[in-house]
Amino acid sequence: MVYKLMLVVGVIFLAISIYEFKRTIDFLGKSTRAIGTVTSLEENDGAYSPIFEIEIKNDNPVTYCLPAASNPSAWVVGEKATFLYDPQHPDSPRMMSYFWIFSWSLFFIAIAIPLIIFGSGYFLLNPMLRSNDLNTSRAN
Repeated sequence: MVYKLMLVVGVIFLAISIYEFKRTIDFLGKSTRAIGTVTSLEENDGAYSPIFEIEIKNDNPVTYCLPAASNPSAWVVGEKATFLYDPQHPDSPRMMSYFWIFSWSLFFIAIAIPLIIFGSGYFLLNPMLRSNDLNTSRAN
């Protein structure tokens, strides 16, 4: 029963990962680049998160706080980074780096693959284990 559950959850997570990957590819197709500058560093529990001001074409600048923090700070005030944003929704930019763009699809696929391997492995090996048990019991 546990292996069936693992397989089902793995397939569900794989489907979510594929869906998130498709959404990301769609976002990349319609996104526009913008440059953001670190205006300040926000301290939270001894770690520092950069706060960016992103210059968006024909619009007011957008303030964005990176959801990652470090101590010491990985960013310096005045440092620049490239962002992507949807022109329809300029208030939700994403930093242009592999991790920040594909993070959710990577997260779900990293959980899905082991679950699918363990869940399907049971169903592939179970008939062989049963036939070995029958052969062993007949020999005795």
